[in-house]
Amino acid sequence: MSLDPAEPPIPEDPEEEIIPYVGPPKLLPVAIKTGEEDFELLMTFKCKLYRFRNEEWKQRGQGILKFLKHQETNKCRILMRQDATYFIRANHLVSETIVKSMFHQFGYEWIGQDHSDGETKLEQFSVKLESEEDFDKFYQQYEECRILNKDED
Repeated sequence: MSLDPAEPPIPEDPEEEIIPYVGPPKLLPVAIKTGEEDFELLMTFKCKLYRFRNEEWKQRGQGILKFLKHQETNKCRILMRQDATYFIRANHLVSETIVKSMFHQFGYEWIGQDHSDGETKLEQFSVKLESEEDFDKFYQQYEECRILNKDED
């Protein structure tokens, strides 16, 4: 019996009932909502994200971290989705001060009211960036967003 989905199955037993072959199903396009439709993308960074839990830094995920600004309220937030799975690993407004990380050479630490697990919790994050250039750009973008959010309050 052939395993190729492009050709119809031929039974090995001549008395076996032949089922008509209709081919693979035709899929219709589906609109996917990400929750980012009302936001303007300010900047992205490829990074590793860590969260402080049980007295140690634990890796939260690796992927693209985005700075997003809401088009109506002008509030800025951080959103990070993990590579390949696209699970949300960080999702919070930029509000607290950011400091240079003692954990990584090209990293920063901050605290945020995170919504990534479905409930709001105060979390401590650290990000590890790829280069010194990203390190400087991340700080500038974070500070711009923090000041913008402070002005909106």
